[in-house]
Amino acid sequence: MQKKPAQDRKLSSIVGIVLVVLAAGFAIGWFYLRHEDRQATQINYLRLPEVAISRDGHSIRASFAFRTSAADADWVARNRPALEQVMKQVLLAVDPVQVRAPDGLREFQGQLRDATNGALQSSRIQEVLVTDFLVSEGDW
Repeated sequence: MQKKPAQDRKLSSIVGIVLVVLAAGFAIGWFYLRHEDRQATQINYLRLPEVAISRDGHSIRASFAFRTSAADADWVARNRPALEQVMKQVLLAVDPVQVRAPDGLREFQGQLRDATNGALQSSRIQEVLVTDFLVSEGDW
């Protein structure tokens, strides 16, 4: 049996290495794209501590959770102080009787989402959930 010349072995080694590198590059790219897709579709919630206001003979205390994609989780966490301020402003403007009406809470949550996205000039907040809502007559 004849031995292959050294040049042929070198060429086949180079071709083999190039194929392995291409396959590894394809695999890395595929995993990266899958990770990006998961980040865009996964849901993240950021909870704020209770926000309380007192005005015009009534007090409101509420807790909120902000729904975003996992890709926007860091952005929302960085804007937490601004979100708290927006929640206080919206609570000061809300009519507590209207919120307790049928579909009032759903409309209120829509107002909160629109207010936060407007204040932060973004559309990253997908939903604002009111997790606790307490209204009491009289100031604290």
